[in-house]
Amino acid sequence: MSHEVGMPGSPRSLLWLAALVYTAFVIYGSLVPLEFRAMPWNEAVAKFGSMPFLKLGIGSRADWMANLLLFIPLTYLWMGALTAGGSRLWGGLATLVLVPVAALLSLGIEFTQLFFPQRTVSQNDILAEALGGLIGVLAWWATGSRLVDWLLSWQHTHARAALAERLAWIYLAGVLVYNILPLDLTISAIEIFHKWREGKLNLIPFGRLPDDAAYALYEVATDALIWSPLALLWRLDGTRSAWRVWGMTMATAVGLEAMQLFVYSRISDVTDLFTAAAGAALGVWLGGRLAVREAPGGQALPWSASLPLVMAIGWMALLLFVFWYPFDFRTDGAFLRERLHNFLGRVPFEAYYYGTEFRAATELLHKVLFFIPLGALLAWFVWRLRWTWRGYATFLSLLLIAFAALIVVVGRLAQPEKNPDSMDIVLQWLGGILGFVAIRVFFSRKMLPRHSGGTSFLHNENRHAHRRRRTSSRGEGE
Repeated sequence: MSHEVGMPGSPRSLLWLAALVYTAFVIYGSLVPLEFRAMPWNEAVAKFGSMPFLKLGIGSRADWMANLLLFIPLTYLWMGALTAGGSRLWGGLATLVLVPVAALLSLGIEFTQLFFPQRTVSQNDILAEALGGLIGVLAWWATGSRLVDWLLSWQHTHARAALAERLAWIYLAGVLVYNILPLDLTISAIEIFHKWREGKLNLIPFGRLPDDAAYALYEVATDALIWSPLALLWRLDGTRSAWRVWGMTMATAVGLEAMQLFVYSRISDVTDLFTAAAGAALGVWLGGRLAVREAPGGQALPWSASLPLVMAIGWMALLLFVFWYPFDFRTDGAFLRERLHNFLGRVPFEAYYYGTEFRAATELLHKVLFFIPLGALLAWFVWRLRWTWRGYATFLSLLLIAFAALIVVVGRLAQPEKNPDSMDIVLQWLGGILGFVAIRVFFSRKMLPRHSGGTSFLHNENRHAHRRRRTSSRGEGE
């Protein structure tokens, strides 16, 4: 690999930052809720030496997989940080160091957990984490060079269509990972039969909706909206027809639903295919409208300039419904003071410790993903303003996102059944910023004209870049 690594903003710098942040996340997440209990050193060593090897059933398989997956990105990112742009010899030396270091880190974490009684210590965790560390290193050898090339290519992506295509595949990867969590995988016919007996296989459309009409509507709407961004981004590529994009999205939904059959704790429901069809249709329609609106020489649609702001306000109302439902507020002072005291006294992410890894991942994604459209809509509104107003509007938009996150958390504090975490405001604000930045970057890209013959925008962009390099070479020769 011969990439330049010294320049600012290079993939190696990004990998260093990601590796450091992820390492801190692994260590912190392994010790939450940070309730330290002192223990004599000799007693701790004796307990660690007699650490059990647990027999894992289907219910514990997800925990083992979570520990394995935890260490795969850890060593993968550190391999990138240490070896991106380096020689194969240096990569080999890094491999010989990282694998045992990952195992030692796992041992250190498990030993430290003895001083935090709420954590469970077992040989299974060490085995899973050590194996995950090895897989991460091997994965870097298999895909690291392509990842660096892919990261470098982002600096040269100037067409909106090419950016939309990249974002679509990133989003699809996220949907794929989420739909197979918590990874309690099985291929046993007996376990699949038990899954059916437990009511986790539903072949009757809309047969398992909640009795509460409002909550049922929320379930259907969220299941549908999951597929809208994917269809929208594929439609913005500009080379695919509406029916083709809808078919691609539906084929993906069918494939993921089939995969969930082999995830023991997930419910495989044929209703999801109907909601995916509706969400895909919405995404196709929006993508087509945006493509027409932004195409060179395209007719401006008769939409008000304030439409994105109106939609953002509507989305904030939806956020209040989603996060405050069923609106069982209590306003007595003693209750509110106790809730506020507990809220401020928790360490960050403590609320996510209680429950399964899947529940924690779901709650984190809900906090971040629901605020992305708010940031995106505000960025769209800012983009349509005059240049002189964009700076002020950007600042006010970021304040509005933070205010919306604060209001959501304050409302949840007043409800006994809600359990907001002290980091929820930050997570929601970051989700809004992510949506804001993504749309700003998208609109800053050029909208290249369409080409016949099914030629992709990415191909055209690379062809134009090749021409520019050839022209500049001639100029230097002259």
